[in-house]
This record gives sequence, structure tokens and C-alpha cells, in this order.
Amino acid sequence: MATLINYTFNNSSKQEISSGLPLPVQFIYSFLFAVVVLLAVCGNSIVIWIVLAHRRMRTPTNYFLVNLAYADVLNAIFNISFNGYYMVAQVLWPFGNLMCTLVQAVTHVSIAANVLTYVAISLDRYFAIIHPLRTKLTHKQTIMIICGIWILSLLVSSPAIRSFSYVKHDCKIDDLKSHQKYEWIFFSVTYIGPIVILTITYTRIAIELWGQTAIGEVTKRQRDSIQSKRKVVKMLIAVVLIFGICWFPQQLYFVLLSVDVSIPDWPGTPYVYLTSYFFAMSNSMYNPFLYCCMNNRFRNGFRSVFRFCPCISWTPEFSSQTHVSCRSFSEPTALSVVYSSQRKRRVTNSNNAPQTTSSELSSVNFNRHHRQNL
Repeated sequence: MATLINYTFNNSSKQEISSGLPLPVQFIYSFLFAVVVLLAVCGNSIVIWIVLAHRRMRTPTNYFLVNLAYADVLNAIFNISFNGYYMVAQVLWPFGNLMCTLVQAVTHVSIAANVLTYVAISLDRYFAIIHPLRTKLTHKQTIMIICGIWILSLLVSSPAIRSFSYVKHDCKIDDLKSHQKYEWIFFSVTYIGPIVILTITYTRIAIELWGQTAIGEVTKRQRDSIQSKRKVVKMLIAVVLIFGICWFPQQLYFVLLSVDVSIPDWPGTPYVYLTSYFFAMSNSMYNPFLYCCMNNRFRNGFRSVFRFCPCISWTPEFSSQTHVSCRSFSEPTALSVVYSSQRKRRVTNSNNAPQTTSSELSSVNFNRHHRQNL
């Protein structure tokens, strides 16, 4: 859990550890946290740019991915940078009381927004695939849902923010017993509840896309649509699995600590907790890699960013606005673009073709009139 970062590790012994962690251990963990922060900030910033800078990427699902990336950037800058240094260095909180409240507030809100965005994405895919006849989310509705996610995250995190606002020294909460009750609520809202919802929704989606066979002949357009949906769902399921795996050690530590309060006194607890914390925080850097590996559009977007590297092959197709995709436009808009391109092709062909005689035109009109009468 997020707040365990600030008091469980520092209470790993009844007495203050004056020597702290060995220097090699501090260097290793500091290096790992620095790598996570660098990759999380850079990777998620590129994801935000890919979606917002290219019109055809501005779909409701991609807007949710932008919100996810934004929450990961906040978590990397505030949570990993400050709390990671605080735990590794084993010193008194050096950033002041104001930064203590700010860091813990942003930490809780970003983690809650991250998880609630996962839930919003799964519900959006569920209704789009299981109930395809329902009206799809518009861009305005998507923005309103994202604003609701941050408001709900702020409300869920408000008890922790209030607790840390009363901290007077070393960024530690004095009344741990009452705060642990809130931790159980936060644990349920940001892990147990979302895992249950995500499991139900994606299981139902998987049954719909992979477990049923179509009756009768399936057209090529239908097969392409199913394959496209499967690719998107595979990517989202991979994102959720990575989230569950990364946060599981941290959540398990929280559960065991509530059962056995003597765990912080064990000699190896600081190393176990730091490792579990690293796995939880590393979740912030994996999503951009998953998008790049499992989505052609994001892959081409990353290639366009790193196109100056000699080992990167990139084509300017990604930056071209003439590329048509029925998934990025609404269906009437996409069809109108397709039809306009077909009309242009017909005009070009007619200009290059030989002139048709009047007898041929009358023959064509006669045949057309004959077919209509039939």
C-alpha cells in the first residue's frame, strides 16, 4: 500500500537504525528506482504525445490510456523519487512538512486514479463488445468519465491526505491504529475490488471473442473486426495482468503485516519491503512497452520519436493525415472518406481512359434500364 511506504519501513525496528542499509545495497536500489522513474516518465510522456498529437489516435480507449499514462507519470515523479530516496537513505524526511503532505496526497490520488482507469477501460470494452448496439462513448463523455475518476480518487484518498497534513516530524503518522482501518478501505478499493471487476469483465469478453463460433458464412470485414477487437483485448488483458503481478507482493506484505505485527522487527524485513515496493512501482514503466509491442499504431508512434536512431526503421505513414481507419473515425465519416477517395480514383481513370462514343453510352443506359426493370 502507498502509506505503508512511509511508516512500515521506518518502524522496521523498535530502535532507529543508525547505520542504515549497506552502501552497495543503497546504490543498487537507488539505481533501480532511477531506471523506473526515467523509463516511466519518458515512456508515458511519449504515449501521451502519440495520442494527443495525432487526430486518428484520439479514441475513447486511447484517452483512457492517456489518463493511465498521466497517473503513472505523477506516481513516478512524486512517489518513487521522494519516497524511494526516503527509504533507501534511511534518514529523517529531508523535504519538509509541506512536501510530505503533497507527496503523499499525489501518491494516493495517482494510484487510485490508475486503478479506477483500469476499471473504466474494462467496462468500456465490455459494453462495446458484449452490447455492441448500445451507443458508444463520445469524446465529451470520455472526458467527463476521466474527470469523475480523478474526483473519486481524491475522495478515496482524502482520509490519508488529512492524516498526513497533521504530521509534524519525519513524515510519519502518529496514530497508526486508526489509520490502518482506512488502509483496509484503500486496499479494497484499489486492489481487491478492481481485480474482481477486471476478472469478471475480461472473462466475459474472452468468452465472447474466443469461445463462440459464428453461424453461417463470416465475411472478411467481420473477421477483420473480430481480429482487431482481439488484439486490443489482448493488450488490455496483458496490462491488467502486469498490474496484478507487480502489486501482489506489496499487497501480500500488507495483509501479513495486519495478521502479524512483529514482521517489521524481523532482520530481513527492510530488504523484503524494498523489493516488494520496487515491483509495485515498476508497474508504472511497463505499459508503454506493452503498447509498443502489441499495437501497430503505438509501435509506429514510438518509431517516429526514435526515427533518428540508426537501428530504427520508420515510415512517414504515421504522420500522414490521409490514412483512413474506421476505428478512429465514426462510421459515416470513415465511409465518406473512403467514397471520396474512390470517386477521385474513378475521375483519374476516366481522364486516362479513351472517350466513349454515343452509341456505347446508349447501350450502357439501355442495359442499366433493362436490369432495373428485371
